[in-house]
Amino acid sequence: MQVSSSMKDVEVGLQPPNPRDVQNWAHQMRTLKSAHIVPSQARGLVQQCGVYDRNMDYCHDAVLWRGQPLMAPIEEGRIATPQKAMKGGYLWGGVIHDHFGHFLVETLSRIWGYGEVEGKIDGILFLEKRPKGATGDETVRWHTAETPFLLQFQEQVFAQFGVNVPIGVVCAPTKVENLYVPGQGFGMMQMTVGTPKFKSFVQGRFGHGIAPEGPERLYISRSAFGARRGGIIGEDIIEDRLNKDGYTVFHPQKVDLQTQIARYKAAREIVAADGSALHLLAMVAKPDQKIAMIKRRRSSAARGIEAHVASFAGTRPVVIDAIKQNWIRSDRKRVDRFSLAELDLPAMGKTLAAAGMATEAGWNDLGAPACAAILADLEKESQYSFRPQRRRNTEPRPTVKEELPEGIVASCHGIQVPKSFAVASKWLVRKINNGRYENKEIAGALTLVSPTDRVLECGAGIGVVGTTIAHNCKPQKMLSFEANPNLIPVIEATYQHNKVDHIISVTHGALMSGADLPDSTTFNISKRFAYSSLHAANSEDFVQVTVPVHDFATVKNDFAPTALMMDIEGGELDFLEGADLSGINLVVMEFHPSIYGVEGMNRCKDLLRQAGFSPVPKKSSEFVWAARRDAQA
Repeated sequence: MQVSSSMKDVEVGLQPPNPRDVQNWAHQMRTLKSAHIVPSQARGLVQQCGVYDRNMDYCHDAVLWRGQPLMAPIEEGRIATPQKAMKGGYLWGGVIHDHFGHFLVETLSRIWGYGEVEGKIDGILFLEKRPKGATGDETVRWHTAETPFLLQFQEQVFAQFGVNVPIGVVCAPTKVENLYVPGQGFGMMQMTVGTPKFKSFVQGRFGHGIAPEGPERLYISRSAFGARRGGIIGEDIIEDRLNKDGYTVFHPQKVDLQTQIARYKAAREIVAADGSALHLLAMVAKPDQKIAMIKRRRSSAARGIEAHVASFAGTRPVVIDAIKQNWIRSDRKRVDRFSLAELDLPAMGKTLAAAGMATEAGWNDLGAPACAAILADLEKESQYSFRPQRRRNTEPRPTVKEELPEGIVASCHGIQVPKSFAVASKWLVRKINNGRYENKEIAGALTLVSPTDRVLECGAGIGVVGTTIAHNCKPQKMLSFEANPNLIPVIEATYQHNKVDHIISVTHGALMSGADLPDSTTFNISKRFAYSSLHAANSEDFVQVTVPVHDFATVKNDFAPTALMMDIEGGELDFLEGADLSGINLVVMEFHPSIYGVEGMNRCKDLLRQAGFSPVPKKSSEFVWAARRDAQA
């Protein structure tokens, strides 16, 4: 089956959902005639699956985002033709999760659409996060009394929204007569504030038939979960101390959803560790309630919960940041929801007292011996060991200026980034410091590049990627090209500061391939350097300059590269059409379908395959390939 994607859909769909821009697709409802729903055949964070229209154009509006798209088009020619067609109308629900928090935040992200098509549809269709595949000739598995698959809390949540149509999971390629696709109105990261339509639907329905019932002061505890699920070291001590101030300890997982909602509605003051329970609380909270969130992990998850509560309750929670140390479970790589938090209890008490939610006296420090004894018991109970997070600060986290030397604004992967106009924006500095700047390209290169390689980099940007590779991989030599003349001094300063300028150098100009190349070409410089490109900008403010052209064939002959890194904002398609990649064994390349469409991206991949390259699993994604030359090529 032939699969294509229209340019308009690509341009719109590849934009992330935006809860504040009402023109963004997250706020829209799309109706597809003769839609095709294709489930994933494998597990993983990003899965090839999703919705296609009658022309087999990929519907990016149906994709689940979590900072990045977690669904991707299936490779051309690999979609099976649906054996059955479903008559009637159905609501696209997205991806169904069994984890309580992810169910609330991601599975429900499109439930607002139910309010717009109620009475018009025959059911709601989901894809499974962990696909189980089809049994026999079934294409959709429906939740029924005879064949249930929804968990109890999932049934109860849908009931609170007044959903009274069948719910099914698509387990084989299925054609649907009419599919209503609401945008992703909620989710993780920036989407935790919710779109106005999503918030209105939740606040207009959820929990309306449940009366407040319970104590005025509530502590939502995680202690009953045990160490295997992550939590706070010595949480029973916190429970005892808050009990003295009149708090009732509440374990929400031990009661049904209706009881949880009743307790949250009744309480005037609520204290809880960051976790899924606060997402449910946010859906029924009111502005006159006082809510305090205890951070138990250094991660973006707590910030998302804070934003959710603030947006839906209309009041920002008190955030208790008293982490002395995070302890990472032995089977995990980093701090996550399975980690344990060692807290500064006096600091916690002081914060609660300042908010008028507890008295300050009696919050005694746990102490190292007591903490070690509790941790030993938790390890015995969970059968996991826990190691301290490598960064061991007992003081509040210092600011970037306190951490870094004079004139340095950011650091990552063992390198430092000098101050310049190119790194003046706070979001870029945060991205570099968090290791998220060009993280997929860097991860691929760190895996593939060795000290024997000669690396040719096309599109040096601000020099962070090249410096990272030069510093960590120590290749024999690196040669970079950058067309933006304003960035050359920035790049050179970064090389010099990190003492890698004996390995890597930068040349100004556009590296191009093919016959009859011009001596120079026009380059469009955007105010945001990352959007600068050989391709004419659409909405970006840009300045056109003339830059020299360098012939790839000549450079290849002179420099003899064994590795190619390329991020040139859409120029890679033209480059690959005319490039002879013989002698090059490694390629790390970012694709830009917003410039040339999904068909252009697939063409880039085909050209790489024809040249003998295959993407390295787990180091390659839909938009970035880290590829090795096949042994037989």
